[in-house]
Amino acid sequence: MKPSTPAELRACADGSCTIVVTKGTEIPRADGLRAGPFTVSAVGAEGVDLSSVDASGFTSNLLGQRPDQGGPSTVNELSIAVLAIVGDTAKLRLFPAE
Repeated sequence: MKPSTPAELRACADGSCTIVVTKGTEIPRADGLRAGPFTVSAVGAEGVDLSSVDASGFTSNLLGQRPDQGGPSTVNELSIAVLAIVGDTAKLRLFPAE
């Protein structure tokens, strides 16, 4: 899997995208869904780790996110699903929470 380009990552600002990430990838804030920005802090066999610090300093950590975990994780109104992990890359889908 080829990591997403900066333009593809910027498209996530509306809270709806599918991207490929590696460690260090910055996912922009989805203002309308009150979530992010996120930094990918790890990608590997154990899963995908994401962290976010909002404007008030509140930190959110999603650790060990995997395709087989039973569903997406949700931060405020944004859901994040890991679709696949291949080596040090992962495919994520971001979408509005239901």
